[in-house]
Amino acid sequence: MDLNRKKAKQVAETLLEFMAERDINQAKIARMLGFKESKLSQVLNGTYPAAKAYTEFVNKATNLINSVTRKERRVKNKPYIETTVAKKIGTLITQTEAFSDDEGDEGKIGLIIGDSGHGKSHCMRQYAEANKNTIYVELDDAMTSKLMFAELAKKLGIDTDGSLASVTRRLIDSLQNRLIIVMFDEASGLSVRQLNQLRQIIVIKARCPLILAGNRHLLKTVMQPTTRRGFESLDQFTSRLMSILDLDSLAGQGDGGLYTVGDMRKLYEYGGVKLTVDAVTTLRDICRTEWSGRLRTCSHIIAALHISPVIGEKGKINTGLIIAAIEQLDLPVKTRLPLHTKDARGEQDDRVKVKAG
Repeated sequence: MDLNRKKAKQVAETLLEFMAERDINQAKIARMLGFKESKLSQVLNGTYPAAKAYTEFVNKATNLINSVTRKERRVKNKPYIETTVAKKIGTLITQTEAFSDDEGDEGKIGLIIGDSGHGKSHCMRQYAEANKNTIYVELDDAMTSKLMFAELAKKLGIDTDGSLASVTRRLIDSLQNRLIIVMFDEASGLSVRQLNQLRQIIVIKARCPLILAGNRHLLKTVMQPTTRRGFESLDQFTSRLMSILDLDSLAGQGDGGLYTVGDMRKLYEYGGVKLTVDAVTTLRDICRTEWSGRLRTCSHIIAALHISPVIGEKGKINTGLIIAAIEQLDLPVKTRLPLHTKDARGEQDDRVKVKAG
């Protein structure tokens, strides 16, 4: 028996155990490997005539087993504070992945929409760190299609030299049937052509779930009428779109919304300092206000207050102190912030000097 067949026999034994443990039949495993069932059967039995098929089987089966095993070993401990936003983003990602797994023949697409400050980038990065079958890529508006795919290739340790066609071909070979979730953040500037390229390469050919995050401009691009010339491909894109998480809309829904009392306390009560009831209300108001910086602005305010000697003495933060911090920091979004809160100033002696940073 030659070395190719000997190695393939060893991998076949491992694969059969893998299938039995997960109740996967041969037809499904053939699809996952990209083999015809008849060819896979011959390879498993060592009767397929071409030696190249055994090398291909070893590589694909090993990649598949490793990918699924990594997925099953996901970290169960909470890797970050599980706010409502984090939970909703995690749910969208896992649902998109689940739909991709169920279909088997292609990936699906999920969109995360929201203006700056919701914390979506932080949540996505933390998700990728905790789930090793997930690749996180941050885009910028200056990226061409070649650079966009090159960034993904770097994350996978793939050679980025050559043409766009060469890079994407290597990406497809590396990603295909590995159940890798691909996430692109800051995707607001993607063109219709780039969205179509991502659909073709990641979703169709590599069969991977695709998550895109950006502001409302991304949603506007995706939802343009497909009857317009040059926009026909959007019909194919939206047909694979499983879910849209609109953080902006959810943030403004009534008293609950995305930012609960528990979220505010989890995020901003630390170092022995507590938030008063009115402070929690003010922070939630900021988080519900469009283009205010939301969580990012709240974090900046609270970090500045935590280093104030007055806060150390009182051990609490109220609305008056938050308003004072906003005014003294002269935040660039100050005009957008909801400052007209009843008794916002608090008592005169609650005023405090704060420093940026």
